[in-house]
Amino acid sequence: MNSISTERAHVKPADAGMQSNTLADRGGLFDMHLLERAFVALLNHKTWVIGSLIVCVAIGMIITFLMTPLYTSTSRIEISPQSLVETDVEGAREKNLQNEIAFYNTQYSLLESRSLAERTVRAGNLLNDEEFVRLYGLDEEGSFGAINSSTRERMTKRAVGVLMKAVEITPVRQSSLVDVSFATPSPALSAKLTNLWVKQFVAANLDRRFSATSDARRFLEQRIGLLRKNLEDSERSLISYATNNGIITLQGKTDASGRVVERTLVAADVEQVNESLAQARNARIAAESQLSGSTSAADVSANAAISALRQKRSELSADLARLQTTLGEEYPEVVAKREQIDALNRAISIETRRTQEINRETYASTLKRERELTAELDRITGNYRDQQRRSIEYAILQREVDTNRQLYDGLLQRYKEIGVAGVGTNNIAVVDVATPATIPSSPRLILNLLLSIIAGMIIAAVLVFILEQLDHSIRDPAEVSERFGLPLLGSIPKVESENFNDLLLDKKSMVYEAYLAAQTNLTFLTPHGAPSSFLLTSTRPAEGKSSSSLSLANVFVSTGKKVILIDADIRSPSLNEMLEIENKQGLSNYLTGSDDLSGLIAKSDRFGFDYMLAGPTPPNAAELFSSSRLSKLIELLQKEYDHVILDSPPVLGLADAPLLSRQVEGVIFAIDASSNSSRAIKSALNRLRQTDAQIYGAVVTKVGRRNEIYGYGYGYGYGHGYGYGADKSRADDA
Repeated sequence: MNSISTERAHVKPADAGMQSNTLADRGGLFDMHLLERAFVALLNHKTWVIGSLIVCVAIGMIITFLMTPLYTSTSRIEISPQSLVETDVEGAREKNLQNEIAFYNTQYSLLESRSLAERTVRAGNLLNDEEFVRLYGLDEEGSFGAINSSTRERMTKRAVGVLMKAVEITPVRQSSLVDVSFATPSPALSAKLTNLWVKQFVAANLDRRFSATSDARRFLEQRIGLLRKNLEDSERSLISYATNNGIITLQGKTDASGRVVERTLVAADVEQVNESLAQARNARIAAESQLSGSTSAADVSANAAISALRQKRSELSADLARLQTTLGEEYPEVVAKREQIDALNRAISIETRRTQEINRETYASTLKRERELTAELDRITGNYRDQQRRSIEYAILQREVDTNRQLYDGLLQRYKEIGVAGVGTNNIAVVDVATPATIPSSPRLILNLLLSIIAGMIIAAVLVFILEQLDHSIRDPAEVSERFGLPLLGSIPKVESENFNDLLLDKKSMVYEAYLAAQTNLTFLTPHGAPSSFLLTSTRPAEGKSSSSLSLANVFVSTGKKVILIDADIRSPSLNEMLEIENKQGLSNYLTGSDDLSGLIAKSDRFGFDYMLAGPTPPNAAELFSSSRLSKLIELLQKEYDHVILDSPPVLGLADAPLLSRQVEGVIFAIDASSNSSRAIKSALNRLRQTDAQIYGAVVTKVGRRNEIYGYGYGYGYGHGYGYGADKSRADDA
């Protein structure tokens, strides 16, 4: 027997790319992939969806017909954003957007307040309104008439509760308008309550303004008198302190915050001397620069006399050069020109020395001036520091004077404004009065039906979600990698047909294409290509392993390989049924001692591969698989065939598959896409892994319409396809 490869299979199946793309397509929350999946889930559970919608619509219609009709009347008012507290000092609080929002929220709360409801009950005498008392059942004594004080108090509380429940305050967006509405069974009563509510809100606002203004005038009169006395006392203290400490102030300056800062005489002297010192320092630096080598040449060039001499020397040098080229060095005119140039050089040197002497004198004078001003600044700075120490108390007194003056001026201005404005105006105006409604506002049949439909859709979505969560079947064949840690080798479509063999032999059919893709993926499993020996197994019967074994053998033969298919499911053979032959002898005969191997192997004329049937069912299948004859058989067959394929029994409940997996190079696991037993699949895989079986990957079978959203639906119509089911007359255990 060939040694089984211990290397990990480097699987590069064609479906792997499809898998990665499928997972990548599901990255977004509202992508088309998720919507398609939700649509398929709704179709799968359409009975629950339709039932939820019908029940909710029926309940909505029943509730609608049982509800009492209500008539709504609306009055619109305008509320201007004015502060109701007249004692606010102007500038003490910034009137920004936040304050405006707080103001309007306060007004909305006042419109819904209990105090306004009690005021409306009293002003409208609603306890004596026969219609209001009858509609809301407030007549506790059973007859409308005189009532005692305790009963009236209880009726008042109930009436207040009725009004607070019936009123609706609706601000108009991005405006200062507010709609006040009442909904009652009577159109006239709705209009009456709405207008009465608005009228009492306006009156209550006027009452608050009058009370606030009266209290504000009295308060301001007291505060103004107190602040006047404080201002006078602080001014006297400031003047006395300045006189006693010799602090003389000049005209003040305004700082960045707008506050006037007083300037003293000493501070002004410091500023003036400091400015003079800065000028003297700049002059000294300029004179010092003139004495330096780099700057001296430039200053000398700026001298008018030197510039004229240099200009003359340049002209003579040009003439001299011209004469030397034509007349020679000893010519009298050349000699004269040379003497003139020497004289000019001596004159330039004398003038340059004189200019440098002037620069040194200038530097000495500016340096002396700088030192004198520095000494003077040190002297007056000391005086300024002494005065600053004394000015601390002066500044404190000055701030106290400024604060008292600002408070006094602000309160005085507010007092004048209150006197001029008075309380005759109101910041609330009625825009539209309420009128009786002609048609009921509720119940609204269309709206209730829409709400019922929405509720039904929500309930249906929850039910579908729960059902989908309880469904653990393989929706996406690519999930086998995530859930079971297996590479996806192929996805086989679910087809309905009584002639599966014809479909398999038709190379244009999607069934053949699917198994051809799986066979292509098998060629990447090992370094030498497709495994020379492997078996196909599954978790339970009827998952498509036998038909997959037959199909892979057929595809390998079509690619020019020599293949033998062994039906190793000797407990429940199926290869003989798919080939429509009698199961007389086969694998069990060889395992029990028969050495006539050639007599046990036959060739399928229809498919082209060799096969070995299961043979008679033995009583001790597990013991036969544990013997050394099985490994000897596979060794012999591998010498003659390119691929030895075993159709193994299912894993769970039997020991056959784990025993067989030791004798082959690897295992291919068949998974039914409609299987709802993920735990059983994991258990089967664990049993195989415990025997050190090399599991190459999985082939997902019965991929149907519910898997179409993942690109595995093969949605081209298999009207002549093969139907997987319990009928073993034309199918394997898939």
